[in-house]
Amino acid sequence: MSFDRNPWSRCSPTDRKIIEELQGHPEDVAPDEVVGRVADNYRNLGARTALVDGDRAWSYEELGRKVFALGARLAAMGDEQGRKTFAVSIGRSAELVAATHAVALSGHAYCPLGTGDPLAWRSSIASRGGAAAVLVDGDTDAEDLGIPRFDVNGVDDGPAPDFTPVRPAADDLSQVIFTSGSTGRPKGVLCTHGGFANRIHWMQRAFALTPDDRVALKTPFTFDVAGWELFWPQYAGARTVVVPEGAHASPEALIDLFTRHRVTVTHFVPSMLRLWLQADGARRCPDLRLVLCSGEALGADLAEEFRRRSGARLHNLYGPTEASIDVTHFDASEDARTPVPIGRPIANTRIYILDDDRRVCPVGETGEIYINGLGVAAGYTGADARDNERFTPLDIPAPDGWRTFRTGDRGTYTADGHIEYQGRADDQVKIRGQRIELGELEAAVRDHPAVTDACARTYESATGRLCLAVYAVVAPESHGTDIGGAITEHLVGRLPSRSLPGRIVLVDELPLSAHGKVDRTRLPVPSRNRPEPARPFLPPATRLEVHIAEIWARVLDLDEVGRDDNFHDLGGDSMAAVEVSFLIADRFGLDYDHDLVAEILISGDTVAASARIAAEAGVKDHEL
Repeated sequence: MSFDRNPWSRCSPTDRKIIEELQGHPEDVAPDEVVGRVADNYRNLGARTALVDGDRAWSYEELGRKVFALGARLAAMGDEQGRKTFAVSIGRSAELVAATHAVALSGHAYCPLGTGDPLAWRSSIASRGGAAAVLVDGDTDAEDLGIPRFDVNGVDDGPAPDFTPVRPAADDLSQVIFTSGSTGRPKGVLCTHGGFANRIHWMQRAFALTPDDRVALKTPFTFDVAGWELFWPQYAGARTVVVPEGAHASPEALIDLFTRHRVTVTHFVPSMLRLWLQADGARRCPDLRLVLCSGEALGADLAEEFRRRSGARLHNLYGPTEASIDVTHFDASEDARTPVPIGRPIANTRIYILDDDRRVCPVGETGEIYINGLGVAAGYTGADARDNERFTPLDIPAPDGWRTFRTGDRGTYTADGHIEYQGRADDQVKIRGQRIELGELEAAVRDHPAVTDACARTYESATGRLCLAVYAVVAPESHGTDIGGAITEHLVGRLPSRSLPGRIVLVDELPLSAHGKVDRTRLPVPSRNRPEPARPFLPPATRLEVHIAEIWARVLDLDEVGRDDNFHDLGGDSMAAVEVSFLIADRFGLDYDHDLVAEILISGDTVAASARIAAEAGVKDHEL
């Protein structure tokens, strides 16, 4: 290892000039800017529509009354320093927006909980996040989390003239959001008001929402992107359009909602953007002017398809949860490049690509991405010392208050002053934009009493979908039983659905490298054999059942599918279901947006049920 302490020693003067000139410029951003602007807009914008949730439209005055009343109650619950963390377990709705805004305006931090996640998972997060109470919407099972339950619907929506929003300092916590942990336990990211204010301030300057804009609130609450979706519209005086739970995974549901409410701004992970384009979303949503893409690498072919089919602007964003959502941006609307860069840093942010000796890499050389800036979080809670070492400062001078985060991502500076993403330096993966640590999944599998060892990896399906597989070594006495089903049931009670594997593969042993570590590259791609569910295999009995079974088998990479097999038991997820719907529409000669396609997708949990729905709707069928 080199002992040269000059971090620029490997860069030529030209390299250094390119790297320093691409960095984000320092700007003064008040840490209470978001809180203050949101509160002012609630007071001053009166009858202007702030939010649409289903059939109800909320004016700024109406939503503001609810936020201020709830904020006054929460402010009174502060400790000696006035700060607490509140877990929030509410589905996407006006109530979720009101709850998060009230927490922020009362000087506290919120901790997102997924309402559909297992109770044990939510309890662990609430406890490790230090939540004083959990905010809920009506009658839910949140009282079982072991902390007081606070129903946001139990607050008087009348005026709260004595409520004055708390002005946070830069390092006050705005959010404690949990991400997957390599040790098997999720870790909480301590996000600050200073970092979040910088992120929203830059976003408004870059993309300039107006009162005529309608922004989709569609991202799962536990995904960091939901942070800007929840606050940016009311910060800018625009309108939020709430996407119902589950609809974010359906291109047809999104197209219907975007069309009815004339949505102008939305976010997509690239895999969902591809399906939305396949459903002709670009043509059918003419009001859309801006699409922000993040969570996965944006492929050049997808960017080109978007440019060809849509007149909206497409921006590729990059950033980890540990740095206030996004830290770089690239306008992919006109510049056709392969690969699509992640661009340049936002304001008050610098991106350094370093080698193993923490020296800046020359232009064109791949190294690890380090983020230095106002948006970097204050660290982790619920993590070990090794994880928190990722926040170790660099030897490069920076403004006061800026922190550093070592991302584990690989990147390269380009000669024209952009950054290209080059994958991960570790085992972290992203499925549908959600971060997953393979070690977390492996630890949960090993907790099953019959499992002696386990390893996880990703693989690509025949249709190009990224999937998770777990390889388990089980005790000899478990062979011959439905151990795969037992492990699945074990995981369902412990992990959120995004972390569940599509396949569980039983192996005699895990392959080791020459250094004695598990070698994931030697794990076989899961076979196309049908999993062994509790129900026996029954072959399709009608022509329609054969067609549907063939479609399921193609999407799920299986040799055969039985008429009574359950889609989810076979490893099907929301993205696979969308692929199935496209193929069913094509096979039956239907438009993708035909009601029958949606009915089969929603109610056809087995091949036989799907075929029955199609036959009852008039699709011709006969027995084999």
